[in-house]
Amino acid sequence: MNRLGWIDAPEVSRGQWPDLAAFAAGARRDGLTRVLLCGMGGSSLAPAVLAHAFGGAAFDILDSTDPGAVLDAERRAPLERTLFVIASKSGTTVETLAAYHYFARRAPPQQFVAVTDPGSPLESLAQRAAFRSIFAHPPDVGGRYAALTVVGMLPAALLGVDGAELLARALRVDVEAARRFGRGVAAKALAGRDKLVLRPPPPVARLADWVEQLVAESSGKEGKGVIPVVGAAAATPDVQTVTEFSADPLDLGAEFLRWEYATWALCELLGVNAFDQPDVETAKAFAREPAAPMPPTLSPAELRRAARPGDYVAILAYLPPRPAVAAMLGRVRAAWGDALGCVATSAFGPRYLHSTGQLHKGGPNTGLFLVVTADDAEDVEIPEMGRTFGDLKRAQAVGDVRALLAKGRRVAHAHLSDPQELVRLALP
Repeated sequence: MNRLGWIDAPEVSRGQWPDLAAFAAGARRDGLTRVLLCGMGGSSLAPAVLAHAFGGAAFDILDSTDPGAVLDAERRAPLERTLFVIASKSGTTVETLAAYHYFARRAPPQQFVAVTDPGSPLESLAQRAAFRSIFAHPPDVGGRYAALTVVGMLPAALLGVDGAELLARALRVDVEAARRFGRGVAAKALAGRDKLVLRPPPPVARLADWVEQLVAESSGKEGKGVIPVVGAAAATPDVQTVTEFSADPLDLGAEFLRWEYATWALCELLGVNAFDQPDVETAKAFAREPAAPMPPTLSPAELRRAARPGDYVAILAYLPPRPAVAAMLGRVRAAWGDALGCVATSAFGPRYLHSTGQLHKGGPNTGLFLVVTADDAEDVEIPEMGRTFGDLKRAQAVGDVRALLAKGRRVAHAHLSDPQELVRLALP
């Protein structure tokens, strides 16, 4: 599991860059001026960072099974001008394949490109369907360490980024300084400051989401781990804060590589394998079971009473990932953090299953998990899969609750008739 191909990724990608830039130019010449990337976790987070930093108004990402999110992605721009990037290292990611099947009924195969491991089921599918192109994900690079491979660099080319300069800066990273930084984070965590607050400057704000996955999924296992926190957090004794990030988007390649080395060193000091994710599959297996009911959980009030010193709260919302809902989610998060005097985090499901899900189940048992679901205003069928997006999303929520309970975690579930009811969860 010690997949270290990411170390050479900047040099390898520099050799591939002319081909990626030529592919992007060809797509634009053919009128494909909007990109919709369908992927989860490592396949979507680095592209999201780049799209935000470089102003990708015509670059959208679908990393949700919420039917509202799927319909938003469909309606945001004309599909005849859309290039669909279907990204999954394993080629079996259920969310990504569901999105492909949905849009394959709405656009021709020449508007699709795959990014996947050689020999994967997605590669076979793309070959049979005659995709526009297939790009090989390096087999010796784990998904969350793949930012400087084709996973991040194809989106960079489609965004019109100066990829040669971004990679050149990555090659100048001071490796020992990065590793020293990671060991420092780990030492503070072992001394009790295991909540890592990430505050990049506004031009590269989404970098925090990428670091969150890298640190959480790499370190959160065997009852150990560092809890990354995106955005504001309570000033509690268990917090350490990182604000040292370059504000120049062209330094993102260097930031990606710096944090990869730092996280590797961090995990070495914690005594865990940075390159596996043993608890991720549990929730997936539960989600594959047909029509399982939500198991009994604590009530939100009981969850609050179960808090202990050193805990953190995670508000996990299986709701449409829209700006208005995100704002309400932020208010709920802040209210819980203030009420309990602890660090609070929030995330949309099922996105977080590919980011912090490993930490929630494999990391220290210091989390209070409030899982929120709601009725869907609209639902749509997933072609070829015999279920709707709403059904899949509900199965994923149930699967994660079951996996958390199996690990002895403290979990509450709240179901809403409408996402607008989310604000009532902020009440004491």
